[in-house]
Amino acid sequence: MRNQAFAFIKPHAIQSQAIATTLGDIFEDAEVSVSFTRRVTGPELARSGVVDRHFGSVARGAAYDGGSPLETTEEGREAFKRIFNETWDGASGAGRIVGADFARERLKGIGVKELCAEWAALGAVEVGPDVYVAWFKDAERYVVNGFYPAIRDAYLAPTAAVQLMLLDFEMAWRDFRATVIGDEHPEAALEESIRGYLYDRASVLEMLIDPVDNIVHASASPLDALAEKMMWLDEAQWVGDPLLVALAAQTGLGPRALAAWVAGRARDRSVQAMFVDMDTERVAENLAAMMAR
Repeated sequence: MRNQAFAFIKPHAIQSQAIATTLGDIFEDAEVSVSFTRRVTGPELARSGVVDRHFGSVARGAAYDGGSPLETTEEGREAFKRIFNETWDGASGAGRIVGADFARERLKGIGVKELCAEWAALGAVEVGPDVYVAWFKDAERYVVNGFYPAIRDAYLAPTAAVQLMLLDFEMAWRDFRATVIGDEHPEAALEESIRGYLYDRASVLEMLIDPVDNIVHASASPLDALAEKMMWLDEAQWVGDPLLVALAAQTGLGPRALAAWVAGRARDRSVQAMFVDMDTERVAENLAAMMAR
């Protein structure tokens, strides 16, 4: 069965003709075809709000205002207490935990790049899924996800853009991610992959390539791919998604009803993890079984 991933070239890489050529060559060698592509500018991304939706819980952490509790783990709270010598609940109850967006006001309008650099230098503690905090003495606050405003700005800048793509392939999803796209940490990526090949040539490209600026985003599974297509693309581009087609054949339901059901499951971390690197046919079988319960 055909697999189809959602992908995009990230803002830091989109202007490089060398990178575009590399992607084209690796796709051709791996028999990966680009069935849809569209360039979206930073102002368009800003109007749509899709960047915050794409980064999900990372963005929500950065926007934390003391309202709805952040998701934490017992291990994370223990690490917080060990490193900062106070409890997470105590700091939260005293209003000393703020998202990066609000911390900038407390820090007298510090720029997003400066905030990111200082936050990283202080050392962050992971207290929950996509929730990282660092103590800012000058603000007398713990700052959540201080790296994110800089990422958001990179996407929304007036001169920024991303190149959206739908990538079709017959190989196993696991092989596609490992040998075509490459590990999210480029230094660990296979040499023949996009990230591995370009990481080895970063100095020639005069470009920083790291786990954040790692050239290209690609879906982790057919479930993620469908959810991301619905987030980023018009219905005409996702209604024929291979996972939707396979689910429709197994359940007899229409694509819109299936899409709404799948979107709800795609937000569940445990469900996301279950389907990472699984091929479309097996994902469809598992989702159909879940629907039948």
